[in-house]
Amino acid sequence: MLAFKLIQLDGDMYFKSLKSFNCYKVILIREGKGQVTFDRAKYDFSENCLIRFPIYQPFQIEAEGSLDGILLQFHPDFFWNHKYEMELTSKQVLFKSIGENPLIKISQEEMAQLLYPLDKLLLELNNDRLGRYDIAISWVKIFMIYASRIKMEKGMIPLEALSEVHYIVRELVNAVEENFHRKHRPADYAKLLNVTVKTLNRTAKQHMGKTVGDMISERIITQAKHELYLSDKPVKEIASELGFHDVAYFSRFFKLRADVSPDVYRKSFRQATP
Repeated sequence: MLAFKLIQLDGDMYFKSLKSFNCYKVILIREGKGQVTFDRAKYDFSENCLIRFPIYQPFQIEAEGSLDGILLQFHPDFFWNHKYEMELTSKQVLFKSIGENPLIKISQEEMAQLLYPLDKLLLELNNDRLGRYDIAISWVKIFMIYASRIKMEKGMIPLEALSEVHYIVRELVNAVEENFHRKHRPADYAKLLNVTVKTLNRTAKQHMGKTVGDMISERIITQAKHELYLSDKPVKEIASELGFHDVAYFSRFFKLRADVSPDVYRKSFRQATP
């Protein structure tokens, strides 16, 4: 799976053949109508509609006749690292409490606002110029902020939900981002934040749905995947940069969490990239 895909929809055939749901998906319906099946419930959609699905969420989309739209899908490994509060907030707004209804009816003006960064994203994906990847991700982030604003302005999310990211978690997020290259133990971060490991794990579990160890490991793996995907650095060099002095141990660490070795992961991405 590439970092993200932008797919022009002409009908609902893409969704009829969809087998994998291991990405976040945001769909803009410009023209057409039909029905979305989500969590055993059915919702009608029509033109000027924003539909969003969290990772691993199965769904079905059936159009009544023609359908014109655009699909943005992306994997969190290549978008939501653990650095920016904006990313945490937009994720909370768009995907946290999505169970009741995945549809947002939008105006023509809001549709135009959302299409603008996607048009710019498409231009970047279709060229080989310097910095293509970084600029493309920036346009994805702009799109996510616009979509989050639209949902908030329609009163579709309680403001108290945005305060769920506890201040300790914010400090932890920043600490992990600054130190994951060299500090790999939860105790290191508990010491930095002057709290116990038990308190830190409980807070992280409550607000992030994962332990401190999970957060550290995921950040390391995310960075490793970035380097394997975007650079030609030897695995040994990547391991050293991430604080692993034994490349064999790093390879085991990576394989345990990514299901494949670093070398196989890199080869699979190179083969999948057009």
